[in-house]
Amino acid sequence: MRRNTTGAAASLVVLTLSLLTACSSAGSSAENDKAARFAAKVNEAGVGPEMTPRIAKSLYGNDGGAICAALKDNPAGLLLGWGRGTLTATPEEHADDLIAYDRYVVKVYCPEQLDTFEDLADRLNR
Repeated sequence: MRRNTTGAAASLVVLTLSLLTACSSAGSSAENDKAARFAAKVNEAGVGPEMTPRIAKSLYGNDGGAICAALKDNPAGLLLGWGRGTLTATPEEHADDLIAYDRYVVKVYCPEQLDTFEDLADRLNR
Protein backbone atom coordinates (compact mmCIF):
# COMPACT_ATOMS: atom_id res chain seq x y z
CA MET A 1 0.00 0.00 0.00
CA ARG A 2 2.86 2.36 0.73
CA ARG A 3 4.11 1.87 -2.79
CA ASN A 4 0.84 3.17 -4.28
CA THR A 5 0.94 6.26 -2.07
CA THR A 6 4.54 6.96 -3.03
CA GLY A 7 3.75 6.43 -6.71
CA ALA A 8 0.75 8.76 -6.51
CA ALA A 9 2.82 11.43 -4.74
CA ALA A 10 5.57 11.14 -7.35
CA SER A 11 2.99 11.40 -10.14
CA LEU A 12 1.51 14.50 -8.52
CA VAL A 13 4.96 16.11 -8.28
CA VAL A 14 5.71 15.32 -11.93
CA LEU A 15 2.32 16.68 -13.02
CA THR A 16 2.81 19.88 -11.00
CA LEU A 17 6.29 20.44 -12.42
CA SER A 18 4.99 19.82 -15.94
CA LEU A 19 2.23 22.39 -15.50
CA LEU A 20 4.61 24.96 -14.04
CA THR A 21 7.06 24.43 -16.88
CA ALA A 22 4.29 24.74 -19.47
CA CYS A 23 3.04 27.99 -17.91
CA SER A 24 6.56 29.37 -17.67
CA SER A 25 7.28 28.44 -21.28
CA ALA A 26 4.09 30.12 -22.46
CA GLY A 27 5.02 33.31 -20.63
CA SER A 28 8.54 33.21 -21.99
CA SER A 29 7.24 32.56 -25.48
CA ALA A 30 4.95 35.61 -25.35
CA GLU A 31 7.81 37.68 -23.95
CA ASN A 32 10.13 36.45 -26.71
CA ASP A 33 7.52 37.23 -29.37
CA LYS A 34 7.13 40.80 -28.13
CA ALA A 35 10.88 41.28 -27.92
CA ALA A 36 11.37 39.96 -31.46
CA ARG A 37 8.58 42.17 -32.87
CA PHE A 38 9.94 45.23 -31.09
CA ALA A 39 13.52 44.62 -32.26
CA ALA A 40 12.37 44.15 -35.85
CA LYS A 41 10.28 47.34 -35.85
CA VAL A 42 12.96 49.53 -34.26
CA ASN A 43 15.69 48.19 -36.54
CA GLU A 44 13.55 48.62 -39.64
CA ALA A 45 12.69 52.21 -38.69
CA GLY A 46 16.28 53.02 -37.72
CA VAL A 47 15.19 55.06 -34.69
CA GLY A 48 17.51 53.57 -32.11
CA PRO A 49 20.64 51.57 -31.64
CA GLU A 50 20.81 48.09 -33.17
CA MET A 51 18.28 46.08 -31.19
CA THR A 52 18.19 42.34 -30.62
CA PRO A 53 15.33 40.39 -29.07
CA ARG A 54 17.59 39.54 -26.13
CA ILE A 55 18.29 43.22 -25.42
CA ALA A 56 14.62 44.13 -25.87
CA LYS A 57 13.60 41.39 -23.47
CA SER A 58 16.07 42.59 -20.86
CA LEU A 59 14.94 46.22 -21.25
CA TYR A 60 11.19 45.76 -21.48
CA GLY A 61 10.33 42.27 -20.21
CA ASN A 62 6.74 41.51 -21.04
CA ASP A 63 5.16 44.78 -19.92
CA GLY A 64 7.13 47.59 -21.55
CA GLY A 65 9.06 48.56 -18.45
CA ALA A 66 9.26 52.19 -17.36
CA ILE A 67 7.68 53.59 -20.52
CA CYS A 68 4.40 51.72 -20.15
CA ALA A 69 4.44 52.25 -16.37
CA ALA A 70 4.85 56.01 -16.89
CA LEU A 71 1.89 56.08 -19.27
CA LYS A 72 -0.26 54.46 -16.61
CA ASP A 73 1.00 56.42 -13.60
CA ASN A 74 2.50 59.72 -14.78
CA PRO A 75 2.42 60.31 -18.54
CA ALA A 76 4.11 63.70 -18.24
CA GLY A 77 7.13 61.86 -16.85
CA LEU A 78 7.95 60.82 -20.40
CA LEU A 79 8.78 64.45 -21.16
CA LEU A 80 12.03 64.10 -19.25
CA GLY A 81 13.02 61.14 -21.38
CA TRP A 82 12.27 63.19 -24.45
CA GLY A 83 14.62 65.94 -23.30
CA ARG A 84 12.08 68.34 -21.86
CA GLY A 85 11.33 69.27 -18.30
CA THR A 86 8.03 70.88 -19.30
CA LEU A 87 5.92 71.26 -22.40
CA THR A 88 7.39 74.71 -22.98
CA ALA A 89 11.05 73.64 -22.71
CA THR A 90 13.19 73.46 -25.85
CA PRO A 91 13.33 69.90 -27.22
CA GLU A 92 16.58 68.05 -27.56
CA GLU A 93 17.97 67.57 -31.05
CA HIS A 94 16.97 63.91 -31.29
CA ALA A 95 13.58 64.15 -29.61
CA ASP A 96 11.75 62.95 -32.74
CA ASP A 97 13.75 59.71 -32.80
CA LEU A 98 13.19 59.21 -29.08
CA ILE A 99 9.46 59.68 -29.47
CA ALA A 100 9.37 57.32 -32.46
CA TYR A 101 11.35 54.71 -30.49
CA ASP A 102 9.03 55.03 -27.49
CA ARG A 103 6.02 54.79 -29.80
CA TYR A 104 7.22 51.32 -30.87
CA VAL A 105 7.56 50.31 -27.22
CA VAL A 106 3.96 51.35 -26.65
CA LYS A 107 2.65 49.70 -29.82
CA VAL A 108 4.24 46.37 -28.93
CA TYR A 109 4.11 46.26 -25.12
CA CYS A 110 1.12 48.38 -24.04
CA PRO A 111 -1.03 49.20 -27.08
CA GLU A 112 -3.94 50.07 -24.78
CA GLN A 113 -1.90 53.17 -23.79
CA LEU A 114 -1.32 54.35 -27.38
CA ASP A 115 -3.97 57.10 -27.23
CA THR A 116 -2.42 58.52 -24.06
CA PHE A 117 1.00 58.40 -25.69
CA GLU A 118 -0.20 60.12 -28.88
CA ASP A 119 -1.95 62.84 -26.87
CA LEU A 120 1.27 63.59 -25.03
CA ALA A 121 3.34 63.55 -28.22
CA ASP A 122 0.82 65.88 -29.91
CA ARG A 123 1.06 68.32 -27.00
CA LEU A 124 4.80 68.55 -27.60
CA ASN A 125 4.33 69.58 -31.21
CA ARG A 126 2.01 72.50 -30.44
